[in-house]
Amino acid sequence: MDKPPTSFFNGNRSFSDTLLGRQGVLKVGKTVVVDDHANALSGLHGRALVARMIDLDALKSIYILLNDLCPGKGKVQYIGGLSVLITFDDNKMATMVRGVAREVLGRFSSVDLWEGQIFGFERLAWIKIVGVPLHLLSLQVINAIGSSIGKVVHTPNRSAEDDDLSYDYMGVLVGDGKRIDKEITVAWRDKKFNVWVSEESGVPVPEFYKVTSSDTRQKIVKFT
Repeated sequence: MDKPPTSFFNGNRSFSDTLLGRQGVLKVGKTVVVDDHANALSGLHGRALVARMIDLDALKSIYILLNDLCPGKGKVQYIGGLSVLITFDDNKMATMVRGVAREVLGRFSSVDLWEGQIFGFERLAWIKIVGVPLHLLSLQVINAIGSSIGKVVHTPNRSAEDDDLSYDYMGVLVGDGKRIDKEITVAWRDKKFNVWVSEESGVPVPEFYKVTSSDTRQKIVKFT
């Protein structure tokens, strides 16, 4: 008789564990073991930069900033959160741009030469907030709710003249891939109110500003 497969999983336990009554080998989630020699994007080592921008506006301005630093050079790829991968033809250009970018005020949070190092996970999430009482519907309160979820990177541009005050949208930076769906209690004086925060569907990709001959949206200020 053929032996039962040992790599077939039933829930969180292997087929053999189920037959023998042993404790499941996977309790929280599945583990994928990767070859120790795995080294993706190794061809970019030394000639690419991982740039983390200081805020969402700086991220959306990366093409304009790069055009001011090294016109016509560098390929930009969004890698999540507030970070981009910028690839150049050689190490000399990458190193030069890194040095200049680090002197730009208020735009780059960090600029590192890509050499295969590990960076923490970040992603942008766009959330919808409903249930805030009308008398608490202020930017301060909305930001406080958003800050309980993650780092606020985009605040709503609301006005008391808006036709619909039943909800607010905002962007937050979070450190995991779990979909956001929370009920939050807002305390005011001796009262408490429930508000609901849910993540909008789809993967948010920033709309980068385009470089034009007349674009004066961003100015670079360097140390002297």
